[in-house]
Amino acid sequence: MRETEYLKENKKALELLRRITRFQAFTDADLASFLELGKLKEYEAGETIIKKGDIDRWVYFLVAGEVKIVKGEKTFAILKQGGDMFGEMGVVDGSPRSASVWALTKTMVLGVDCAHLSEERRQLPTVFHYTIFRLFAENLAERLRLTNEEVIRLQAELKHKDALLAKLSPGA
Repeated sequence: MRETEYLKENKKALELLRRITRFQAFTDADLASFLELGKLKEYEAGETIIKKGDIDRWVYFLVAGEVKIVKGEKTFAILKQGGDMFGEMGVVDGSPRSASVWALTKTMVLGVDCAHLSEERRQLPTVFHYTIFRLFAENLAERLRLTNEEVIRLQAELKHKDALLAKLSPGA
């Protein structure tokens, strides 16, 4: 893994984020505040980005490449779109990482150290807190929407299977 220094005044990083749809709603000042705590990190295919069980306060945004999120032995998601966020759950609740994340291809991410959200570091500009929590909320809302759709699909499938079983059961 290779990483940059913190990106406080890096105009190239700002331009890179500007090309990602998820960041287009923010002003340059919003993104500059966000980049103060960010590093660009580059991973080769197969490298671990997040290891299950680790405790840290980093959240990641996919800039380029593909990553695989694995829980246990099961692939939970494959992220391919610039701006896709991962690693935020541990930041939100402070718990150990619940999944591992690997680079599937050569991958670049923007890592943001959210340890700065803690009580001791309230000197950060409000715009940073607004930016990071807005991104968290958007991401979690999207995941909740997908989860709800999956629950509804599975309930319909179960109801259909129950109806088939009822027809096949003696005495039905």
